[in-house]
Amino acid sequence: MSLFKKDTGMETMPNLGALRLRRGMTVEVLTVENKLTFVGKVDQFQNGSIIIRDSAGDELPPVLYNREVKLRFFQGQQNLVYHGKICGSSRSIWKVDRLENQFNKEQRAFFRQRISPNSEAICTKHSSVKNPGTRTAPCLLLDISAGGIMIASREEYMVEDKLTIDKAIIVPEAPQFTFRCQIRRALPRDMGRFRYGCQFETLTPKEQDRLLEAIFIAQRKEIQTQKRL
Repeated sequence: MSLFKKDTGMETMPNLGALRLRRGMTVEVLTVENKLTFVGKVDQFQNGSIIIRDSAGDELPPVLYNREVKLRFFQGQQNLVYHGKICGSSRSIWKVDRLENQFNKEQRAFFRQRISPNSEAICTKHSSVKNPGTRTAPCLLLDISAGGIMIASREEYMVEDKLTIDKAIIVPEAPQFTFRCQIRRALPRDMGRFRYGCQFETLTPKEQDRLLEAIFIAQRKEIQTQKRL
């Protein structure tokens, strides 16, 4: 059955959960190995295929016909993942068809963006019955996604501890962020610091849009750096 159907004169995705694709939606275009190729915008649906342009209007890299790619779409705090194959391209667009929904296989597979070295923030641990006491300490930001952040700290926290990460700078172009999150993964001390994988808890849709924009700025900078190498 086709992944597209008629809906008020436009082609839209069928019932695949609460998220539905729309023109202008942000999409990460990755290899099947999760290497980011570019950050794009949905341009249109055409005869069962999706047309994507670079979000900044940059020229797109050449691509082989029938190459398999991964598309990750974002809307609010939801994401939707598809695999598809290239069926057409130019310097300004990629056209992808034979889309297969991969959301159930990759619910946690947000693209993780490295943050510039020495990006610091302030972490405050909130007290709980299991982990009493509240303390504040500096931490380093290592990488980030739409769903969470990896930090490094000399403080020893516990899995399920809740933190507020304040004065977090993702890119200089974006104002500082404050994240409320919960530690989901703790790694052993290395070079004097512990590493913690934290899941965001209360990002509003407006704040998540702002975060995604900051992540995309960082991604574009990294891609441009790679092109110059």
